[in-house]
Amino acid sequence: MSESVPGAAVPVIRRPRSVSGEIGAYLEQLIATELTPGDKLPTERELAERLAVSRTSVREALHALERRRVVDRRPGRGTIVLPPDARAQDLAELMDDVADGRRERADVAELRLVIEPRIAGLAAARATDTDLAQLERILTDSHAGLSPDESLALDRDFHVQLATASGNPLLVTLCDLVSGWTADVRRRSHATRAGRRSSVEGHRAILAAVAVHDAGAAEAAMTRHLQDVAQLVEPAADPTARGDR
Repeated sequence: MSESVPGAAVPVIRRPRSVSGEIGAYLEQLIATELTPGDKLPTERELAERLAVSRTSVREALHALERRRVVDRRPGRGTIVLPPDARAQDLAELMDDVADGRRERADVAELRLVIEPRIAGLAAARATDTDLAQLERILTDSHAGLSPDESLALDRDFHVQLATASGNPLLVTLCDLVSGWTADVRRRSHATRAGRRSSVEGHRAILAAVAVHDAGAAEAAMTRHLQDVAQLVEPAADPTARGDR
């Protein structure tokens, strides 16, 4: 077990929504990009000093990550990064075996329409301040002026983070797998400025509903978003012929 003092740039903690939510989002990103299972986070006091926040806010953020099974906290041992949920890993392997070589575009599009609106509804019901801060950061970085690859990467991040907000690690795995299966098709929807703008607008509507914990509105916004994407990637449409680039 190693103790890691993260080297990423210290974030500017935004106060309006929730300090603990911002801290949780920062720590979750740090864990995803720099740490490995078994690493130990700095102490509450060290984090509070590093981020210039109260220990109470740090403690609330760590409790939220513990409830999500991202970290484990025990007296005398500190805060340890946990490995991914074993059930989620099993699901990923099973789905890859079953679907390999037999994924039809229409089947995956139908799967998205079945599961992603429900994921959005669950996220609206269960999202924590940390989840909302993560989603807001992704949306802040998203805009029509990005390259297609940059826009696609943030699109994937938004949908996976929304699944994370549902609190169900199996849905996170499923959403991540579907994102991989549809990458080539979804890249077409990000090939033009108009497509990238549509993606951001769809995500903004979804987040607005999630932020006020309106499950019905979140499900409806996700359904509209997926329908818009389907129109953008119609086989008959030639994305290179669009005038708005």
